[in-house]
Amino acid sequence: MDHAIHQTAQGLRITASVTGEKQGELLQELGKCAGGTCSCPTPQYDKLQSIEVSATAAGVAVDVKVKPGETIDVADIERCLEHTGRQIGA
Repeated sequence: MDHAIHQTAQGLRITASVTGEKQGELLQELGKCAGGTCSCPTPQYDKLQSIEVSATAAGVAVDVKVKPGETIDVADIERCLEHTGRQIGA
């Protein structure tokens, strides 16, 4: 699964390229992350204010808003994306 992580004024924007049925599966898995129920091995959830997941023409976009005063470990987010990609076989 190809993906990119970009810093934003409020946190991170993650884009992942997937097609077909994998898009739906990725939306479902990342939706679990937004709800705090995914299986990603990370302590980053405590630093987040919100997670918004949406479908795009090329795959999926995730906007992560960080709580004031917190910083996100991007390498940890990379590990989570790799974990999620393995979960859906992408």
